[in-house]
Amino acid sequence: MAVETLRRALLLQALPELSPGQLRQLLGRYGGVDGLWLSDPDDWRLRRAAPTLAADFGKLRDSGRSPDARFDVERQLDAVLSCEARLLCSSDSDYPQQLRAIQDAPPLLYCRGDTALLRRPQLAIVGARRASHDALRAAAEFAGELARAGLVVTSGLALGVDGAAHRGALAAGGASVAVMATGIEQIYPRRHRALGASLIASGCLITEFAPGSQPLPEHFPRRNRIVSGLALGVLVVEAALPSGSLITAGTALDQGREVFALPWSIYHPGGAGCLRLLRDGAGLVQDPQDLLAELALLPGGVSLRLPLHQPPDSGGGEAVDEPGVDPLLALLGDGRASADELVLHSGLPLAQVLSRLSALELAGQVRRQNGAYSRA
Repeated sequence: MAVETLRRALLLQALPELSPGQLRQLLGRYGGVDGLWLSDPDDWRLRRAAPTLAADFGKLRDSGRSPDARFDVERQLDAVLSCEARLLCSSDSDYPQQLRAIQDAPPLLYCRGDTALLRRPQLAIVGARRASHDALRAAAEFAGELARAGLVVTSGLALGVDGAAHRGALAAGGASVAVMATGIEQIYPRRHRALGASLIASGCLITEFAPGSQPLPEHFPRRNRIVSGLALGVLVVEAALPSGSLITAGTALDQGREVFALPWSIYHPGGAGCLRLLRDGAGLVQDPQDLLAELALLPGGVSLRLPLHQPPDSGGGEAVDEPGVDPLLALLGDGRASADELVLHSGLPLAQVLSRLSALELAGQVRRQNGAYSRA
């Protein structure tokens, strides 16, 4: 984006009487920042627009500055340019389609890192800031497996579960997206500055908040709707009652996204929120394979990178039939495989594979461990 276009976007965002929803509507109507900047405000026809909006925009365009702006636009511009951030508008063709579909999609996104990741299938992982050891371990392990399967792991860069999820995805050689509650030029919390640098190198940082914005309490619910809006679904690893993670789960449901939760003991206070979600219909997952199986059943499907474990058939071909042996057992051979791998190599529908595996497990012919199956 040209520097002058970026300056115009910052000035438009600084108009106090122009709401994010109105700005998104105008960007779509006029084809972007420059088209909107050159438009006639008398033709905007916005619902519930302030009577002085057209006049204020005229003054803004003539003077190049907004006297009511919270921040100095030139300083904001310097901040964006110095950290090599990019601005995406809701009218841009490379704006993430998944996010564009939500009702209150942000009109502007400031980004650092690989913005192409925003258009890849994502799964959000959220949870407690003061997370238990088991929750941190689960977040990292789930994130790693999801990343190896080809999903981008999205979270909110907070301490606890968020940070563990980001690190787990990166450690697995995958990618992660962090949604921030501050301006793009600062990493919050400060303890995550090294993680932020890793995400810029191997992932993406994004925020809807203008440069200079501080981590105000009201920013976090707005951040959470972007976390869920980018993703196919949200996994709540650990959550107390009440908690910000439950707010994210609520926005996910409002957006038509899937919600999953880990089952905790009733004696674990930090898991009460997850148990509440499960009671209300969230998907119960105990290992990454459960989650991947659920994602594969979503409308439109998800193209996952397989295999996740040792391939059941190193030749890559179809199973060699063994007389009297179930084809899935023949595929397993002496190795281990997930249900998704067996779907890939057998050509059978997932539902049929899962049904056969259950029957074989009950018959004592296969055993399941850590989400993978092997011959008993």
